Amino acid sequence: MGRLSQALRFFLCLCSKAGQCACWAWFLAAALLVLGPGSTAGAQDAPQADVLPVLEDFPRQPIRIVVYTSPGGLIDVTARRFARLAQEHAGHPFVVVNRPGGGGIVAFEQALREPADGHQMLAVTRSNISKMVATGREDLIRELHWHAYIMYNAHVVITNAKEGPADWGALLEAADAAERGQIWVGVDIGGVKHVSGVKIAEQAGINMRWIPFSSGGEAIAALLGNLGVAYLGNPRDALVSDDLRIVAVAAEERLERFPDAPTFRELGIDGLEGESIWRGFAFRDGVPEAVQRWYDILIQRVIEDPRWKAEWEGEGVELRYFGADRFAEIVEKDRREYAHYLAQLGLLPENDRAASLVTALTRPHSVYWLTGAVAFALLAGAVLLGRTRWRHQRGDLTFLLVIIALAVVVFMMTVDLPPRSTIDPVGAAGIPQLLIALLIPLVLAQLALNLAQGGYSPPPVTSARLPLALGLILTYMVLVPILGYLLASALFMPVMLWYLGLRRPMSVAILTGSWLLVSEFVLRRLLMVDLPSGFVFN
Repeated sequence: MGRLSQALRFFLCLCSKAGQCACWAWFLAAALLVLGPGSTAGAQDAPQADVLPVLEDFPRQPIRIVVYTSPGGLIDVTARRFARLAQEHAGHPFVVVNRPGGGGIVAFEQALREPADGHQMLAVTRSNISKMVATGREDLIRELHWHAYIMYNAHVVITNAKEGPADWGALLEAADAAERGQIWVGVDIGGVKHVSGVKIAEQAGINMRWIPFSSGGEAIAALLGNLGVAYLGNPRDALVSDDLRIVAVAAEERLERFPDAPTFRELGIDGLEGESIWRGFAFRDGVPEAVQRWYDILIQRVIEDPRWKAEWEGEGVELRYFGADRFAEIVEKDRREYAHYLAQLGLLPENDRAASLVTALTRPHSVYWLTGAVAFALLAGAVLLGRTRWRHQRGDLTFLLVIIALAVVVFMMTVDLPPRSTIDPVGAAGIPQLLIALLIPLVLAQLALNLAQGGYSPPPVTSARLPLALGLILTYMVLVPILGYLLASALFMPVMLWYLGLRRPMSVAILTGSWLLVSEFVLRRLLMVDLPSGFVFN
């Protein structure tokens, strides 16, 4: 009956000239119904040939994307945009975790401590390679699996549009006229942009002097204030002000957002097309191949999502995907290049035997064993002091020894920081090591005075000095990354001074205020020490 009804409708439809269009539409629909759902399924699934495989034991917990910077940076934005879409495509939670410190060393070491099961991935950039080479931590590069390269920003040379060189030719003329070298402003010593600036100046025949600032915003402000002739940055930096002009682009083609800015190749300089800052993802080496394939499919689905592409429009970002093999080649090429240029700049750590030994002791597993040994030695020393004539001063003496031990640990933490050089005569490790050098003699002098007192018996109240002092120090160490160095010190110093016996409010205020002023104007502004600002006020 159903087939007869369909035939009758078809015949009546043909008899009506006005209904021919509707008839053909009905006919096509009926044909699709006769053919069945299998014919349409193939057409719908064709664009999604790769489907995420279902693995037996993965993922079994939220996937963490570890970012080596504080929230708000470009790599952090990249990770969060990716996590949002990846969670939707995978139907599984993704969490972004910020682990700033050491230009990526803290994040990388954490990744290497985690199981190689794929539940933790690193958001990585080209800056990590330069930092690892500069600090002698190339072992971290080798111990990671560089999985996916997803985008890059071409480096651009920016000038002051109102008072600076109008184009690349004018910039070269200004460089020829500069007797002491042309000043370029940027960020970091030995970083990606610094090395790119050195490479660009070298190939262009420019005698360039690099003046670093703590942030791109400060460097751009210096350029607009005519404190430099050029700024090396990303295309999006040129959008900060109408007074900025891009005069050269390190890319294969002109940027769509800046069609008037020529490439270096157009300016007659080849070999600078790769001067950029790339971003991607890496894992600890040893992640199972099935999990790697799962990520391959997921990452490709995210980067092909129209929403992903739309979020990067107008930001001067080039979206480009490379798999693990090609990505590893790019990382190795960058490693060799940074080793060459950082050695040329005198920014590589000295490779003598003593330095190598100290550096080896700063590795995570070595630090664990050494810290345990020091803690055991302090405990044993406190027990032995109880059997000597200094037993009444056991708390004071142990407290002084703890300070010395903490100073040694902090010194070890500074070993991996960029060393001093002809460009940076102080070095990142200079200030903390100077403070340690001042602290240890004072503590040793106090230790000698206590030992010289022999059988002196302190008041009973001092029996709690050691745990209370350690509690104050640990509280301070916890507050610094939360509130920042200055605010945490402003809270810690008065309490510690009162505990040490200084009870005059005016004296406490003068000492605390003096140290805060020295920290702000001498350490931060004069010596450019990057004091922790705390994530609460970032």
